[in-house]
Amino acid sequence: MNELNKFAQLYAVVWNEADPGLRRSMIAQLWSEDAVHYTESLEAHGHEAIERRVAGAYEKFVEAGGFVFQASEQAESHHQAVRLRWEMVPAEGGKAAAAGTVFVLLGSDGRIRSDYQFTDNV
Repeated sequence: MNELNKFAQLYAVVWNEADPGLRRSMIAQLWSEDAVHYTESLEAHGHEAIERRVAGAYEKFVEAGGFVFQASEQAESHHQAVRLRWEMVPAEGGKAAAAGTVFVLLGSDGRIRSDYQFTDNV
């Protein structure tokens, strides 16, 4: 697995992480302190807001919903931009309940500065 696909896998793993301390550490590793995470309906500015966003998704979809998030191994990048595809699948296996694309812009330190999440119709 190349470095780009490792990045994509870590991005997916953070959404599945049950331990708040470990999740916080992964967020600090992936996102810069002033990063912004965007979805169609929200903006999360900085580590604390991103942590709340990730924790909310974990509680709703992983803990209560029985799903896991996974990234495909087809991540692409150029010029400090990364595009990866994700799926939310039942933890016990089965078809994806949701899927989409994440487009991120990286800072000079390799961490995410801007994170745009798109959800596809499944």
